[in-house]
Amino acid sequence: MLTKLVSETQVDALRVIIMAESREEEARKRGRTWTKGVVPFFAQKLIAAAKDNMSKDEVEMHAANAAMAAWLCDSIYDGVTAEAFTRSDIVFTLLPNGAVKYDRVRVSKV
Repeated sequence: MLTKLVSETQVDALRVIIMAESREEEARKRGRTWTKGVVPFFAQKLIAAAKDNMSKDEVEMHAANAAMAAWLCDSIYDGVTAEAFTRSDIVFTLLPNGAVKYDRVRVSKV
């Protein structure tokens, strides 16, 4: 049986980057493995919020947390620039085994 939930929300990427500044030191201190693990943790919370039809504010809060984790991971450990991050969509996919796949997809400006 295949269940599909598609949900979309927008977060202000620049605001996420600014909010993440206070968490950068901890992400660096804890290392790549921990920081990469935070991304699916917050993405799972976002997916659960969407599935459970939580309020828009709650979904947006979880989306901002997941995006912040993605930014910290991408910028610190993969060298992604703020410009590249702000020109991307973030896609989280919950896999059948419960793992979360994360993709950053560059959007073209029309």
